[in-house]
Amino acid sequence: MKSDKKLCLNFCKYYKPEKNEELECRGAVIVRRLMQNGRRVPLDRPAEMTGPSAIVVEKLKSSMCSDCDFFAEDCDFILTGGQAVPCGGFVLLAHLLDKGTIEIEDLVDELKRDSPL
Repeated sequence: MKSDKKLCLNFCKYYKPEKNEELECRGAVIVRRLMQNGRRVPLDRPAEMTGPSAIVVEKLKSSMCSDCDFFAEDCDFILTGGQAVPCGGFVLLAHLLDKGTIEIEDLVDELKRDSPL
């Protein structure tokens, strides 16, 4: 299974396998870039996932969400002030940050890269 699809299938409440989406969340873009640059990012959903700390949520929102194609009009998480479930990329990255697998600097570095999305 293609890694983008596996991320979405395992972590995203909004993913519809039968629908061919051209847009992808910023979190999925960052995960793909991390993997392309040699980072091991586990795409299988762990048996137990804890919710991220408020600090991790704010770091992700401030460093990643505002650049997402869904941010302004289509992100339920942002539009509800965090009451709705975030996208799969956000869920996975929050989990990895919370577990110490990656650091916020890793995400910031990927956002700064000039490589095409």
